[in-house]
Amino acid sequence: MRAVVLREFHSPLKVEEVKDITELRKDEVILKIEMTGICYRDILTVDGYFPKTRIPIIIGHEICGRVVDVGEGVEEFKKGERVAGLTYIPCGSCRECTQGHENICRKRLWFGEDIDGSYAEYLKTNYRSLVKTSEDISPEAVAISACVVGMLIHALKARGGLTEGEKVLITGASGGVGVHAIQLAKAYGAEVIAVTGREEYTDRLYGLGADYIIISRDGLFSNEVKKHTREVGVDLVLDCVGLTLIESLKSVKWGGRIIQVGNIKPEPIPLMTGQLILKEIVIYGSISCTKKELAEALRLLEKGVVKPIATVLPLDNVEEGHRIVKERKHFGRVLLKP
Repeated sequence: MRAVVLREFHSPLKVEEVKDITELRKDEVILKIEMTGICYRDILTVDGYFPKTRIPIIIGHEICGRVVDVGEGVEEFKKGERVAGLTYIPCGSCRECTQGHENICRKRLWFGEDIDGSYAEYLKTNYRSLVKTSEDISPEAVAISACVVGMLIHALKARGGLTEGEKVLITGASGGVGVHAIQLAKAYGAEVIAVTGREEYTDRLYGLGADYIIISRDGLFSNEVKKHTREVGVDLVLDCVGLTLIESLKSVKWGGRIIQVGNIKPEPIPLMTGQLILKEIVIYGSISCTKKELAEALRLLEKGVVKPIATVLPLDNVEEGHRIVKERKHFGRVLLKP
């Protein structure tokens, strides 16, 4: 089959011919990939920020596929069915998995780092990572259902406890996470303040539901947030960037929350812990989603509550796709079609 194999860190990506997937063990499923997404985590993987990545490896972890074969013990899925996939395979038996927190399973296997991922024509996985989808949902919507929409459900509701009427600040608002976060936060009844460095996207962000937009090319936006909120600050910050954490701290109200979902440059940030104490701010880390949240994401996408905003490229254009994402020359998600 054709796939994108990372053979060494910092190396250009290209499609190559690799051995077909044939061997199926108990509980395993083979999928034909219909669409996959480029996550900034993939960029960081290629750049060597996850040194435990097993190389060589097929990268990618955003999955829209169709079942082509099932192994012994798989009764929940049948050939021909379309499925969405978690970004990982949970062990299914640890305390976190049995309590419904499989996203933080310590034994999870991450696609594109621990095991071969989705930048390929076919993918082998365990049935525990899959959720059935309707044929009425587009491949673009299914591809963003776990790593984007499901992840945002987990971040905004499970971690952030977002409630109707609260003010939410979204950084990196024109990116693959931000454009969908605006839609979801509005669906939850929040007032949305969107931060972007791209003035040309203002009208499109308002069209997605943003109530107020801050153009910030230098990453400084807290003064305008304070001005807009009459010095109070926002209830919750969804930080999709990481480098903006200090400004996020300055933008959140006393007793507010920050949900950290992005980290485009994994470098140390000088943190004034006194701010956390004085203003009693809570910072939550948030990763991926659970199967229950993935199912909810698919429901919202099918109903059109959240609409996929994406650019689709052929798999052969993988290097171009990574460059576009890395240079932030995109609006929404960039997807790859094998």
